[in-house]
Amino acid sequence: WVFEALGCLGRLTRLGMSAASAASPAIVPPPEEAPTAFEHGGWKFEANSRPLWGTERIDDLARTQKLCKIPDMFCGDASFRATHVASSTVLDLTAADALQCCSWLPSSPTSVEPPLPRTVTGPVLGAVRCQFAERWRPHSAREDVKELEVTSDWTCSTPYWGRIHRLGSDEGSLAEATEEGLPLDLLRRRDEILWYQEVLFWEDELADNGLCRVSVRVRVMPTFWFALLLCEMRVDNVLVREVATRFFCRFDSPTVLREWTWREATYEAMKARGINLTDNPQISQASTGITLLSDRDVRHQFRHTVRVDP
Repeated sequence: WVFEALGCLGRLTRLGMSAASAASPAIVPPPEEAPTAFEHGGWKFEANSRPLWGTERIDDLARTQKLCKIPDMFCGDASFRATHVASSTVLDLTAADALQCCSWLPSSPTSVEPPLPRTVTGPVLGAVRCQFAERWRPHSAREDVKELEVTSDWTCSTPYWGRIHRLGSDEGSLAEATEEGLPLDLLRRRDEILWYQEVLFWEDELADNGLCRVSVRVRVMPTFWFALLLCEMRVDNVLVREVATRFFCRFDSPTVLREWTWREATYEAMKARGINLTDNPQISQASTGITLLSDRDVRHQFRHTVRVDP
């Protein structure tokens, strides 16, 4: 079994809730639940799957962070943490930080996303319009009719790559650029899986114009651990996008490899390759179609090694 080594996601259950039910108000936050935890090879892993937020908490977040859009199905307290016990090096992946990276006013901290060119007028990954954008654009010459200021990405796609830190230090002193790639042969081996978790951060159907989903999957094997933070997005008849951050560490190694890859292709480009998008099983209400992307669709890629020795 290959666990997402090449970025191919299976179907993700919707937790038994629709967008309509997710919109029901919540009077108080749900009680805290202990995260699922596992220890092996000097590492401690914690996967914290949390319920969807109600409208009250979503409205508060939109107001305080000046967000134009929050996913319909938002598990705002969800997170994953991997801690190297001896060095106190921590990898944190949180839904809250991931969502903050969808905003450019205010912008997110530079430590939680790759060094891509920033702008104060649009998303880091580039603006995307739905297929009906021109039809919906207001046609009026009246001076009192103005478009609202947009401060966050309506597609809910995020460049987030997590936060790596150590007590008393920062990521800049830990991470170094590298050309080292993932050991795909090792990841493809059908070794015993000691621990596996999947955590949903959010899912949104983009007002019936596509699908965006952000999740974390992690598996711990006898000799290594591997985690995939995946943002997958499709705007119907426009674009398919994947932003994948992969973390790999051998238990006998003093480093963690982080590989961040952004791939995307327009519908026009995929049709030019002979891909049938009209009746394709990879594009559905549950599948974004990222399996149709290839290496030619890579826009940017960054690789770093992070030292975890004491």
